[in-house]
Order: sequence, then structure tokens, then C-alpha cells
Amino acid sequence: MTSPIPPSRAQRPRIQDLAGAVLAGSETEDLLDLLLHSSRGDLDARSAVLVMPLTPGAWAVEMVEGADSDVLLGEDIAADSPAGIGLQHADPEALEAIGSWEVGSERRRALVAVIDAAEHGTGLLAVLRDEDSSPFTEADRERLDSLAALLALTLRVPTLRSSSEIDDERGRIARDLHDLAIQELFAVGMELESLVESLGSPDVTPSKARIRSSVATSVQGVENAVAQIRQIVQSLRRERSEATLTEQLRHEVGLATAGLGFVPSMRLPPRPSEMDAELPPEIAEDVVAVVRECLANAARHAHASAVAVSVSVFSEGVDRVVQVNVSDNGRGIDPSVRRRSGLANMSARARRHSGWVDAINLEPGTMISWRVTLPAT
Repeated sequence: MTSPIPPSRAQRPRIQDLAGAVLAGSETEDLLDLLLHSSRGDLDARSAVLVMPLTPGAWAVEMVEGADSDVLLGEDIAADSPAGIGLQHADPEALEAIGSWEVGSERRRALVAVIDAAEHGTGLLAVLRDEDSSPFTEADRERLDSLAALLALTLRVPTLRSSSEIDDERGRIARDLHDLAIQELFAVGMELESLVESLGSPDVTPSKARIRSSVATSVQGVENAVAQIRQIVQSLRRERSEATLTEQLRHEVGLATAGLGFVPSMRLPPRPSEMDAELPPEIAEDVVAVVRECLANAARHAHASAVAVSVSVFSEGVDRVVQVNVSDNGRGIDPSVRRRSGLANMSARARRHSGWVDAINLEPGTMISWRVTLPAT
């Protein structure tokens, strides 16, 4: 990704402001973009580079901000390069001592910081300058180390939030109101506005049937908004952990509406309450997380006009199995992107329960299929 000329140092955001953005819990990819952009701009760099594990023992350039993006993005880190050797041996001192970076046939002056992202593995944040530019200073080193620490925190926050059940309730309420009730009222406003315009037009007079239909649609929309607000209020009166799996899935579909621009369809078993009772809490939690991840990926990358979520529970031999399918009619998975953290997270969740996940190409679009075996009762 290539960005405009970096901002001057006088314009750079404070570390406290960047930390606040990370702790506010925005989308991980948006935060990574922000921090990489800050790294490049704050240090007057030509490019900022994020290196993360591709597979155990192998690393690749996952993100690039700046002019070297076309050359470096997706590039494997050679095992015999200074970065490869330092990563293989987990040697922070050797990594931070790297002073240059090869970009095609050219070399860049480099400043490197280590990112310890816990279960995500060890990565690197590097900023690159032209070889004839001014050398990096100790102040540059301190700034880059701070940004690398925020990158590590950004990668850890989703796990920390889920493991300790930290939730920003004010943010959740705002999203619920915006994605559900306010969108419904906005549609009512548009309907009534259209009716008012037609009533005021000297050329077109709406029929009584048209007026009745418009008013009836608006009344129904208001009733829907009121019902959604009541549901939000009721959800605040009970602990989140008391919500059933079905309620949580419907909540995730509602939240995804704003990002997608339309309401995803959802198909559940004929008697959802039986599914709620049958699935153990740890598997139900993973089902919700997988649906959330799939919907977020569809909103960010698929450019789809339709998304369908299906959750089913069935017998397979002597086992009981739960399967989640999320399909879209978007542009499919980019084959040039080899590291897919979303799929890796879903795969880890499946392996915990003797399951698997697969990405299936459709014409057009993609289907993510995730399934696990329920424990014997």
C-alpha cells in the first residue's frame, strides 16, 4: 500500500493518543494501518515494514506502508539474511543491530524493532530510509520501540478481551443503536421524505393506496425500532454470559449490518433452543467468534452484495457435529495473500475440538466452512 508524503514530526500523534486508540478496541487491521502509517511519518522514513510469522520457522513481509510496497509486500524473509537469522534464533539484539535492508537491487538504511506478539509469534517493525539519507538517532530508536510495543498490544488485545471477558459496554450500546434502531428509523425518514416530496409535486399526485402503503411501512419501521431498543435495554439488564447462543448469533448478524451495508441472512436449526442446550459453553463461544470473524472479513474484503450464515447440528456416525458455513458472492480470496490471520484463528479454534476449517471458492465468492465434534455425553 502506498501512502502520501509522511506528515511532519510536528504533526505526529502522541504515543498516548495512539495507545488510547489501541485500547479503545478498534478493528485490528485499521490499528495496524494507523501504527504503520505513524511509524513511517514519525521517523521521516521512505517505508515502514511489518514482518510476521508465515508458518512455524518462516517469516514474511505482511504489511508495507510507503514507496517500497510493490517490491516488499508478501516477500519471504530469507533464512540466511540478518533478519532471518535473528528471527530463527530469537535474538533481539542481533535484530535491532540490523542497519540495512535489501529492496530489490537496492539497499535501504534500516531501523528495526522486535514485536513480541505472544501466541502470534515474534515479528519485526522496520522503517527504511534511502541509503544517502540522515542516520537514525537514539530518539528514533525510542519512538520505534514504543510503536512496536503498541503493535504487539494491538495483536494481543482481541485475545486479552475474549479471555478476560472485557467489553466496552458503551461502545456495544452505541453499535447496537446505530446498526439496528437508528438504521430502521433512517429508512422510515427516507420513506416519509419521499411521500412528502410526491405530495408537494404539482406534476405527480400519489394515489391513496400509495399513501396508505407508505404510512403503513413507516409505522412498521417505527415499531421495529422500538422493539429493537427494548431488546437492547433488556440485554443490559442481564449479564452477557446469560445470553443464549441463538441470541448471540443474532446479535453478531445485527452488528455486521452497518459494515456490510445490508442484512446478512441466517439459517439456524428448526429448534434453536435445542442447539443452545446441546452445545457446551466453550464450543458455543467459538461458534460465535467464527461467525463474527467471517462477517468482519466479508465486510472488509469481499465487496459482496449478499452474505449467508448457516449453523447446524447433526449426527455423523456415532458423533454429534456442529457446522458453521458463511458464504458470500464477493470477489473471493486474493491468492497473492498467503498469510491469513483470520483463517489461522478459526483453524486454532477448530483444532481444540477435533475439527477443521476450509475456505471454498464459489462462482462468485467464497464459503468458509468450520466444523467440530461435540464431546460425548
